[in-house]
Amino acid sequence: MITRRGALAGAGMMLATRAARAQGYPTRAIRVIVPYAPGGADTYIRPLLGPISQALGQSVIVDTVLGGGGSLGANRVRTAAPDGYTLLFAGTGALTAAPRLQNLGYTAADFAPVANLVSIPFVMATRRGASFTDFAGFLAAARARPEGLSYGSTGVGGTPHLIMEQLSKVAGIRMLHVPYSGVATASVALLAGDIDLVMGAPSFVMPLADRGVVPLVQTGARRMSVIPDVPTFREAGLDLEMVTRFGFFAPKGTDAAILDRWGSLVMEGGAEPGYVQSMQRNFNEVELLDRHRFAAFLAEEDAATDRLLRELNIRG
Repeated sequence: MITRRGALAGAGMMLATRAARAQGYPTRAIRVIVPYAPGGADTYIRPLLGPISQALGQSVIVDTVLGGGGSLGANRVRTAAPDGYTLLFAGTGALTAAPRLQNLGYTAADFAPVANLVSIPFVMATRRGASFTDFAGFLAAARARPEGLSYGSTGVGGTPHLIMEQLSKVAGIRMLHVPYSGVATASVALLAGDIDLVMGAPSFVMPLADRGVVPLVQTGARRMSVIPDVPTFREAGLDLEMVTRFGFFAPKGTDAAILDRWGSLVMEGGAEPGYVQSMQRNFNEVELLDRHRFAAFLAEEDAATDRLLRELNIRG
């Protein structure tokens, strides 16, 4: 028979064992799973991994695990041992929208936020020679031709798709959605005249400006410093704001000492002027959040995503 005193003693021994492991951490290589194609989100963290590896005294390896809009890699981290040797670097949509749309067996609560690194607003763009040249002109054209304008996104349930559906609702317009494998392919279709608009991360959209892509509006709370001439939706008169945060996560139950150690290293590296400037050159914004603030943001986004999917009647 297990007494209350015995149970408490057992719990104390377990906590002591975990603390000892955290104190000796790490003793082997650490794997960071990035659930997207190479050349995208992994570029946000590669400049930091050298200094982090040096500080930890162990190699930090990026492992690309594709599939399910980030859900396959996220689920692999969720089921990993909570020992700090398998981490996730992903956009919050992989933990909030993807599980609901794909009826997956996990939620955002199954992960332990470590630190947020980058915040990505999105840009809606058209092409040079379109019948409209600014956001007001776009709204007039969309209202005059219900479903007459088409837009490309990264697929059903992705953040760009949700933004455009929310835009359609608040602006009282209807557009034709054309999903693509990525923003790059959608942008090629835009330039070819196959679609009228594209919604995507500025790091993919803005480099094509010299080829004829014309940004109309961005989704952040304020204008990005690297594209100061592109207004926000709020400035355009619409109550619409949506960004994707990219940060590190660990399996739920990972020792707080490990989370804090990783978090401090990420925050330190992300604050380096050289890193901030390199992100800005690629149209990304650094937004450093410690694990407690990141957890609060994640909980808010999770609830907001649930409400949005219900309002838009988008289901898995």
